[in-house]
Amino acid sequence: MRRIINAFTNISLFGREETKSGDVLLENAVNSPDETGIWLKFVVISDTHEEMAKIMNRIPDGDVLIHCGDFTNHGDEERVREFNDQLAQLPHRRKVVIAGNHENGFDAQFYEKTKLLTACELLNDTSIEIEGIKLYGSSWHTMNYRLFSTPPFYCEPGEETREKWAKIPDNVDILITHQPPKGFLDGRYGDIELLKAVEARNPKFHCFGHVHGGYGVASNEKTTFINAAQFEGFWGISSTRPPIVFYFKVPGS
Repeated sequence: MRRIINAFTNISLFGREETKSGDVLLENAVNSPDETGIWLKFVVISDTHEEMAKIMNRIPDGDVLIHCGDFTNHGDEERVREFNDQLAQLPHRRKVVIAGNHENGFDAQFYEKTKLLTACELLNDTSIEIEGIKLYGSSWHTMNYRLFSTPPFYCEPGEETREKWAKIPDNVDILITHQPPKGFLDGRYGDIELLKAVEARNPKFHCFGHVHGGYGVASNEKTTFINAAQFEGFWGISSTRPPIVFYFKVPGS
C-alpha cells in the first residue's frame, strides 16, 4: 500500500493499485478499516456531467456508491435514463444519489424524476439508514449563475439556506450535499450556513462536489470533507481524479 499526498489539500491518502477489465486503477482512500468489527466501503463520485461512461472501469467496487449530483448537463430524460442504466451495471449493492444544479426539473418534479432512477436511492432533504449508518442528502445550493432563470435547487444565501440546512438530522453520520460548505474545498463558492450546520452536527463525513476545482479531502478533526468532482474545469472528465473511498464501521459491530 502506497501513501500519496492529495495535491489539493495536503491530506494523506492511501493509494492501492487494482485491476479491473485490464486497467490499472489508483484508489484514493481517506482511511482504512482495522481488524475489529464490520466495515462498509463507500465510493464517492460527483459531477460526471453525462460522461459517466469514461469512468465506469475506474470506479472501485464497494458496498455503497455515492453520487453527489450533476450527473447530467440539463436533466434531459434520455440522459437520466442513460445514467440509470450505467448505475445498474455497477456492482455496489446500494447506490445513493442526489441531484445537482444541472438536473433541470428535479426540484419541481422530484417524485416524477425519481421514477426514472430505478437503480439508486435518490435523496433530497431525506435520510436513509444502511446497517445502522445514517445518511442524509440535500441538493440545495446558492450559486445563481443564470441571467434569465434560476437553476434547479437554488436558494438565497442566509435565512433561506438556514431553513434548508436546519432539516439535517442531528445524528447524521454521512452528509451528502451538492454544494460545499464555506472554506472547505469550495473555491470560495461554499455556503457559510452549511458550514454552521455541519459544525453543529459533526457528521463523520461530508460528501459533495459542485466546485470542480475543489477535488480532494480535508478535515476539521471532527468531520472529513470530500469533494469528489470528476470533471476538471469545463473541459471534461479528468483522468487523474480517482473516485474517493472511505470506510465506515457498522455501529455495534
